[in-house]
This record gives sequence, C-alpha cells and structure tokens, in this order.
Amino acid sequence: WFGAYGPGKAGIEALCTMAADELGASAVRVNVIRPGLVDTELVEFIIAGGPLLDDYLDCMPISRVGQPADIAAMARFLIGSESTWITGQVINVDGGHSLRRGPDFSSVLSDVFGADGLRGVVQEG
Repeated sequence: WFGAYGPGKAGIEALCTMAADELGASAVRVNVIRPGLVDTELVEFIIAGGPLLDDYLDCMPISRVGQPADIAAMARFLIGSESTWITGQVINVDGGHSLRRGPDFSSVLSDVFGADGLRGVVQEG
C-alpha cells in the first residue's frame, strides 16, 4: 500500500541532487520541499480527527496540521534572493515530524484490508 511511496520520494530527491550538481554551473538552483501532514483534500480523512490524527500530532514537536501557506512560504524563500546559495537540498517543512517516527496507519488500513490482511505486515503488540 505504501510500497511505491517511499521509493518515489527517494527518486525525486536523487533527481534533485543530480540536477543541482549538473545545473549549478548555469546558476540554476534545484531543491526539494518535503512537506509533512498538510491540510489538503488528499488527507481529509486524517485531519477530520481520530486515532491517526492523534498519533500524527504526537509525532510532531510543533504539534499541528500544516497549512498550504506553510509550504508556499518555503517555496517563496527558495525562489527569492535570500536563498541564492542553496541548491541540492531536501528541506522538510513538517513541524519537526521527520525527527520522530511515523504515525501508525493500522487503524485506517485495517478498515481497507481487514485485520487478517495486515497480519505479518504490521507488527502486533
């Protein structure tokens, strides 16, 4: 279920570092913004509340759901004159979530796959 997500993100990050290296001599800067849990349609089922949201917030030093404006502010910074010496970077905009473990998705996934479908995939206990 999340099998392609991590490798997909890693591929984008690798592409960023390679592009930054290759294009730097042409004064082209390439960076990646890695957002955390941001209030968008894609995650409405999480931010509506419940154990998954509670677990997410417990995993964040700045314990709140991010807003699209948080990501936009980083993008504005990266395209502005204050960041002309920043390239090839992956920048987390996630309230510190990347410093800690990820949330427990079993409460959501068991609804989709059933308890038997998760057995052996999610460590119990």
